[in-house]
Amino acid sequence: MENIIEAITSNPVYLAIAVVLAVVIVYGLVKKIIKLALVTVSIFILYVAYLHYTGKNTAEISKQVSKSAEILKDAVSKTGEKVKDSAIKSIEKKVEEELSN
Repeated sequence: MENIIEAITSNPVYLAIAVVLAVVIVYGLVKKIIKLALVTVSIFILYVAYLHYTGKNTAEISKQVSKSAEILKDAVSKTGEKVKDSAIKSIEKKVEEELSN
């Protein structure tokens, strides 16, 4: 394992490839999270439409959905920032290690 890490950090081409792969993986995860959020929002919209169609009280439910959507938006935003910060710190750490060697 150490040989692989040493080979990646000692060669800038390998390091660039590793960074690109990491970015692609993070992009894929964020893309899946966005898809999940869109599916969830779609289900909420269908549920509210059903309640409206059946004549149930949608005012209270729409307030709850708005609150839930705001909480979900904040959670996704915070998670995205944490992932971004973690990736930047990891890359900076690798570059600093490379420069010190």
